[in-house]
Amino acid sequence: MESMNKFKILTIIVIAMFLFVIAAIYSNTKDATSLKQKSNLETVKNEIKDEIQTDNVEISQNNETLQDLTTQIENLNRRVDELSQRTNGSSDGSTALTCRIIGVMGDTGVEQLTEEAALQEARVNNRQVVITCSL
Repeated sequence: MESMNKFKILTIIVIAMFLFVIAAIYSNTKDATSLKQKSNLETVKNEIKDEIQTDNVEISQNNETLQDLTTQIENLNRRVDELSQRTNGSSDGSTALTCRIIGVMGDTGVEQLTEEAALQEARVNNRQVVITCSL
């Protein structure tokens, strides 16, 4: 009978050790998998960020249309400044350059809004403000 108890105790110890080993393997595998997934995710994020930055640099450097538009905007700003200085500094009694906001640029054209609404729309929805100037 005593040998039977020793055998039972030995069997319980072996089963307990087996379960402990299985639990340790599962825990290590789970941790390793999560670390690998995190590192893969970080690698993919970094690759996407690098690709976006590269695309933005290529667009700004290689897009001749963008460069032409920038040049045209600079010329327009310069011409408006010159016109404003000419009209403000003239001695023939002419009035100064007056400008007003008439709306925002939409998909189909100019959407007429009040000045406050147009400025709010431009701030919130990143839309272009349409301004008219006259003498």
